[in-house]
Amino acid sequence: MNDLRDHLQQIAGPMTTISSDQVEADLTRGRRALRRRRLVQTTAGSAFGVAALAAAIAVATTGGPTTAPVSPERPASVQLVAYKGEQPKGFTVDKVPDGWFVQSSEQGFLTIAPNKAKNPGPDVNPSEAPVYDAESFVDKIAIMLESKDQNGPSREGKKVKVGDQEGVLLKSLPGMNPDGTDTPSAPGGDTGWELWLKQPSGIYLIVQVWQGLGLTESQIVELGAGVHVHKDAVQGVG
Repeated sequence: MNDLRDHLQQIAGPMTTISSDQVEADLTRGRRALRRRRLVQTTAGSAFGVAALAAAIAVATTGGPTTAPVSPERPASVQLVAYKGEQPKGFTVDKVPDGWFVQSSEQGFLTIAPNKAKNPGPDVNPSEAPVYDAESFVDKIAIMLESKDQNGPSREGKKVKVGDQEGVLLKSLPGMNPDGTDTPSAPGGDTGWELWLKQPSGIYLIVQVWQGLGLTESQIVELGAGVHVHKDAVQGVG
């Protein structure tokens, strides 16, 4: 029996240790490419009351490092403008990038996409060009509550001022290819961003920006300050 175990070990090779960063990268890639979160019904004791409707962004203040101002790392390639279209169901947004629109409006999430996604044309396959798929987060800005199996940011990020409150800005970790190498990032090393904003209920709002969209850190914070959570917004699972 020992000979058999030795033989199988020689075939399989030594076991490799998976780092916490690799695990986090895989989870991030899965969540960022999520097509639709399974939604749950809002319970009678909803986590969001009337106060959540009136608050633009509310964050619980905790101890820790001093909040640092956000400085753009590169010139902005897009401009934020007031949003004048139909408002979403679970959330309200004050601003979107110029030339973008609210593509998908759900109680659990919304997606903001470039205007070109409005008219895909007869030859476009949304599964191959996900920007046209209203249920895909790829190449878009996605706004959602953290899922029921999350409990705030999973790692340290940059504390930023969101209006007169605090938020946490996380640079997304690169996804991992099957061979263990990083998936390519956008020019300048942009792997995407997540802005985490704690609500009065203790649940976090997440503003997720796909890599390569051209928004600066300051613009992500500005966009997040204009997101309002409605009482019927629900958390997904997974």
